[in-house]
Amino acid sequence: MNSPVYDVIIIGAGASGLVCALECARAGKKTLLLEKDALPARKILASGNGRCNLTNVRVSPAFYHANPELIARTLEKFSFEDCLAYFNRLGVLTTEEELGRVFPATGKSTAVAEPLKLAVREAGAELLTEREVIRVKRGKTFSVSVKQGDTYQSKRLVLACGSCAYPQIGGTQSGYELARSLGHTLIAPRPALSALCLKETAVSRLTGIRAQVRLSAFQNNQLLDEAEGEALFTNYGLNGPAALNVSSAVSRALKDGNVTVKLNFFPQLKDPQAFLTSRLETYRARRPKDFFAGILHESVANLLIDFIGLRKNLPVGEQTPNTLTRLVQTPAAWPLTVTALRPWNEAMAATGGVNTREINYNTFESLKCPGLFITGELLDVDGKSGGFNLHFAWASGFTAARHMPEDK
Repeated sequence: MNSPVYDVIIIGAGASGLVCALECARAGKKTLLLEKDALPARKILASGNGRCNLTNVRVSPAFYHANPELIARTLEKFSFEDCLAYFNRLGVLTTEEELGRVFPATGKSTAVAEPLKLAVREAGAELLTEREVIRVKRGKTFSVSVKQGDTYQSKRLVLACGSCAYPQIGGTQSGYELARSLGHTLIAPRPALSALCLKETAVSRLTGIRAQVRLSAFQNNQLLDEAEGEALFTNYGLNGPAALNVSSAVSRALKDGNVTVKLNFFPQLKDPQAFLTSRLETYRARRPKDFFAGILHESVANLLIDFIGLRKNLPVGEQTPNTLTRLVQTPAAWPLTVTALRPWNEAMAATGGVNTREINYNTFESLKCPGLFITGELLDVDGKSGGFNLHFAWASGFTAARHMPEDK
């Protein structure tokens, strides 16, 4: 018995795939959504520590590592306001928190995932789980074969397979291979939104300590990226929002060698070195530990004292001139060496993926394979922490569906 020919098959029931399936079905297209896992939307459920930071008030090209023209055109079609309205129409009540982050008012990611899945079913899309796609072919139609033995046919195909980040909740390399089989080239994926591993093992003395910092990343004295926010010291290096938000640029640069990050423990000050110089004049008789009292965590101060080379029982005013220079410089620009990012099972996103030069920026249709659309994290697009990656996923799935031609 011949299987039906679908108008569109979407591979991957994550953020971009679910939105794309919903919009295709609403447009009257016979839509099949294939998901390799038993549970759709696993990354949506895990995002934001289970709270689902679904978008951000500040969403703009500045918050993405991607071709800015692609992001600008995408956000014109699906802006922050569009996103809020979209999920409101799905019945999701949202709330805005610090730094422009938007969450469901319930504080649980199920409040986003469940209404989206319900809407997909209600629109008439067919969702099949535990269907792992192993091969796609382009002929008069697209032929999609799954590991379980079935083959499906469609007029158009959407790859919404996601990246290889978080393999424990469904991250996979399969989307890259499917895209390659249809003529696309790949930029090697690397972890993003992932913690930084440091060469300086002494930092492990600060494990568990949090500090508000400005973190700047450099390679060969060139600024790669910088971020302000909380840094969490760990037994391997640095985690927390500040580290995560420079991790994409750091990850891309590490292929060319180690990267230096500089920590400024006084991001609230316009000129921290001038502040420390003035403090030195005021407290010349204090020992180093006492000099830092009131401005640095005691454990951070103790490690910096060792790093700077201060003599612990000698008043700061009696230290050597070179040491005093380091005293006013280091707390505002403490240099540390990044050797790697944490592995894929700790990375919330990926740099790299399908080269975006090979898709139409207005429609997400492939320029290599007519009728093929590629959305979401499978593309070489990654955003900062704070809802930007999910926003792009929704937006790309929405745009692809809305620009899929009607069949005559």
